[in-house]
Amino acid sequence: MEEEEPQKKLNKFNWYPGHIAKAERQLKEKLKVIDLVIELLDARIPEASRHKDLKEWANNKPVITVINKADLAPPNDNYISINSKDKATLKQLIHEIEKASKPILDKYLKHGVIGRATKVMVVGYPNVGKSSLINALTKNKKKAKVADKAGVTRQQQWIDTKSKLNIKLLDTPGIIPAKFYSEDQALKLALCNCLGDKAFDHVLVAKEGMYLLEEHVTKFYKIELGDDPLSALAVCKSMIRNGQPDAERAAGLFLQDFREGKLGKISLD
Repeated sequence: MEEEEPQKKLNKFNWYPGHIAKAERQLKEKLKVIDLVIELLDARIPEASRHKDLKEWANNKPVITVINKADLAPPNDNYISINSKDKATLKQLIHEIEKASKPILDKYLKHGVIGRATKVMVVGYPNVGKSSLINALTKNKKKAKVADKAGVTRQQQWIDTKSKLNIKLLDTPGIIPAKFYSEDQALKLALCNCLGDKAFDHVLVAKEGMYLLEEHVTKFYKIELGDDPLSALAVCKSMIRNGQPDAERAAGLFLQDFREGKLGKISLD
């Protein structure tokens, strides 16, 4: 029997668990009462981290598309790029929110409604930085849960900015579509930590990721990948278990180094 190709194995990710399906249903309901959407993408994978059904669900409501983690990728002039720690980029985003909100608030003003807050939903894949962005816009009051892993936000929560920007922000759990948009989307999402840890085989993802980023990997680690890149990395880093190269530890090291930007500013799309 012929062995499955690595990419076919990757496409068997368990990436649509129950809480994701529930989050999608809740998101569609909340979209009926919000004024505009901030769609947050990962700067390293702006296409792979885009939810292609979002604009249809928004039903003609404004969608501001933003890429986060811009410090980990080359410049991208096609999107508003932000870094939650950079006040200048946040100021640009606030300007876009105000511009998109004005026609909505003017409509309420004509009906005598004064001082109404703009209701903004922040949407994106797990771990693209939704909660970090919200905390930055609320002057870092840590209102939204933050962690460097997927699936931390499990329920929707309204958060007041309590600033001159009169908006209410809705933090939402990460949404993931029920099927892949492309053959390599699963690999890219896993590499960028946008899927839960239990959704994929870390050794398989690391191996395929090392081949995908071969030029960066060979330069950073000063190794040749060959037929078994994880063994090459394990030997280079003296990761030996029971006399053999420890592929699991090597996989963990590669994934951590890539996610922390140590291999350089990289775009996978």
